[in-house]
Amino acid sequence: MESLESMLEELDTPNPKESGPEPEKQPEAQEPNPQKVKEKKKKILIAVLIVLVLLIAAIIGGVVWWNTRPAMDDTMQYWFDKFAEGGTLAGKTRQELQGMLDKIMDGGMVNVSMNSVVVFDDGTAEGSLGVENISANRYYVRVVLKNDADGSVLYESQGLKPGQYIDKIKLNKDLPAGEYACTATEIITDPETLEDVGQVDVAVKLIVKE
Repeated sequence: MESLESMLEELDTPNPKESGPEPEKQPEAQEPNPQKVKEKKKKILIAVLIVLVLLIAAIIGGVVWWNTRPAMDDTMQYWFDKFAEGGTLAGKTRQELQGMLDKIMDGGMVNVSMNSVVVFDDGTAEGSLGVENISANRYYVRVVLKNDADGSVLYESQGLKPGQYIDKIKLNKDLPAGEYACTATEIITDPETLEDVGQVDVAVKLIVKE
């Protein structure tokens, strides 16, 4: 009987070899390194600040461009000068203005006045070219000012509507003191077709004092 009972006990006792491998122990969770966490947050903050700075710079650049861009006509093909002002240049008498109007016949002629002598205090200062497209004209005009000596462009305007003028201009080059013979070409554009229909050359003398 004892041997039978012992045999039954052996059968009930599990064999460690047959029970299979012991389960692997899970690694204990490690607490994050405070220094590494701090450095990671700092890098993220720097990246966010860089993106914000670039975004602000882009917005400012867009606003500046929008406020300083030349105007465009309804066809989006012809640029008007952003420095053009409405009205007439001060200093012209009523008789002079009437004389201009008398020269315009049937809208076929264009009268654009400008100063024949332009004085600059130095090569970077402003001078009064006084380009005016009087309101009685029906055409757009723009002006290109060239140095007769070498053909270089010293100034170029965008378009002026009838009734607009540009008084003060700055030269594209810092010219040394002296007198310069120049030619101002008035380019005439049809406002309906936006084709250049003619041009007029005007002799202009530039005087740079210093």
